[in-house]
Amino acid sequence: MTTYTTKVITGKGRGKFLGFPTLNLTIPNNFNFQHGIYAGWVYLHQQSYKGAFHFGPIPTFQDPKPSLEVFVLETNIPKPPKTIDIQLVKHLRPIKSFSNPESLTLQIQQDVLQTQSILKDSQQRKII
Repeated sequence: MTTYTTKVITGKGRGKFLGFPTLNLTIPNNFNFQHGIYAGWVYLHQQSYKGAFHFGPIPTFQDPKPSLEVFVLETNIPKPPKTIDIQLVKHLRPIKSFSNPESLTLQIQQDVLQTQSILKDSQQRKII
């Protein structure tokens, strides 16, 4: 499984508005994943954390440009780092368009639960 180092960039604040603040990331070179939602790992401050990743456009907010962002589970990140290491483990679902932010929030809750379940016994966890 490939680990990518990527820069943390400023986002639009929509994740925080939805109750799921994300780290917005530059899309790494050779990032050969299909657009979708993924469960994976975030390596930060010599610790590993579960992450729910979004890669692709955001049709709910009419944003066609692909983006990469992660909601880091089980921790609060008061000050985003300049870079993080990430590892995508499993594709959860394709990108969907939701009729309103509330529907999107309900789906993100399901994505987070699925991420926790998939990664609870994962052997991909390593501290780098």
